[in-house]
Amino acid sequence: MSTIKFELSKKMDDDTHKKQILVRVSVSRGFRVGAKTKIFVSPKDWDDKKQTLRRTSKIEKIEKQREVEDARKLLNEMQEHISRAIIETPDLEKMASKEDRQDWINYVIASFYDPSVKLVKEKHLTFAAFSKIYVEIRSKEEGWKLSKMGHFNKKKIWDSPTFDKLSAVQTQMNEMNPKLLMDDITAATLDEYQNFLIRKGYRNSTVDKHMKMLRQILKWANERGYLKHGESVLNHKTSKLEQTKPKAVNYLTWEEFERLFHYEFKPEESHLELTRDRFCFCCATSLRHSDMEILKKADFNDHDNPTSFSFVSKKTHDSLTIFLNKYSQSIYQKYKDIPTKDDLMFPPKSNQKMNENLKVIAQKLGFTRNITKMQFCGKERIDETNRLCDVIGTHSARRTFVVHALEMGWSPQLVMTYTGHESYDTMKPYIALTDKTRKNMMATNF
Repeated sequence: MSTIKFELSKKMDDDTHKKQILVRVSVSRGFRVGAKTKIFVSPKDWDDKKQTLRRTSKIEKIEKQREVEDARKLLNEMQEHISRAIIETPDLEKMASKEDRQDWINYVIASFYDPSVKLVKEKHLTFAAFSKIYVEIRSKEEGWKLSKMGHFNKKKIWDSPTFDKLSAVQTQMNEMNPKLLMDDITAATLDEYQNFLIRKGYRNSTVDKHMKMLRQILKWANERGYLKHGESVLNHKTSKLEQTKPKAVNYLTWEEFERLFHYEFKPEESHLELTRDRFCFCCATSLRHSDMEILKKADFNDHDNPTSFSFVSKKTHDSLTIFLNKYSQSIYQKYKDIPTKDDLMFPPKSNQKMNENLKVIAQKLGFTRNITKMQFCGKERIDETNRLCDVIGTHSARRTFVVHALEMGWSPQLVMTYTGHESYDTMKPYIALTDKTRKNMMATNF
């Protein structure tokens, strides 16, 4: 049975005036090795009997408590990392020489601080193996957090929209060729992946998103020397796919919004009422659901009668200020004094549950008008017609804001100051829908 023990070095570091924690790993009688952890602590913070960091007291300064707890967390994470390395390393007990054992532990410690070290160690690196390390590195670089579901299932599910895109690409690439080596990726691999997605029935808009994310991954790999044919791969242009112009936009008409906003729910339908209020607040402010989740009462410029709120977008990290209108002001007043965890503006509700409830509400209110969506799969044109109540979702709120702001005569540039859109091209699908504005401008100016 393997054991991992820590002890404090006897030597004091001259620069930090602290001592380094050492690790001793024992797998069998013939496999015992030690290494430096690069974690330095004050001798006063080390418990020699338990061979770990001491427990802090609440009467100590908060800075000291954090220092010790951060070191404890780092030490625990290292212990887990070494444990995984022991399990994942084949024929560990057959390492006969002291040099091989020392190289192994040094590699394990180095890969703890820099996951890309694993990539260097791997000789025949598959795309699947590379992807796992890539996610691990990106998670540390971007500060991704594990979702609650991830902790519950004991799987790494990152609470990040970028991870969802990465995961989709990894899944499809592995399905296309689970044994694909990084050295074997060529320009032809990009064409193969694009055709693979089309054969699976993915719409061209989705295929383009996959290709864009794959190129980001491969660019990162090439910059670190993991692509044998990097330049030719990154310079290769895959076939241009036909795209729908303009794209279909799913939104509420103003009459539908008014009916939804003023609808009286029964007492037993409080869950639907909360969904409606959150959705209508987004309709009136252009908020994404992800920003609704983190919006706090403290973000508003006045508790009793605010005129605006300011926040940093979770998706784009843009700092935005949104001014309230009579609809958003009314909803704010309804919820301002309701206690919530972490002082959130609204009681929480997941995006999935919001979408489920919105479909129920739309069905109840008779939002059954047909919405036709034209897309392409490769060269094949596909027309899909669905009822609004079947396709409405949280993002319909943001679209509703944009469409009606443009219909009221707002310039696209003004709308973008609310929504945080960076490109004028993102406004084109909405502009194409605002026939009402174009008709009014024609009547007024000619």
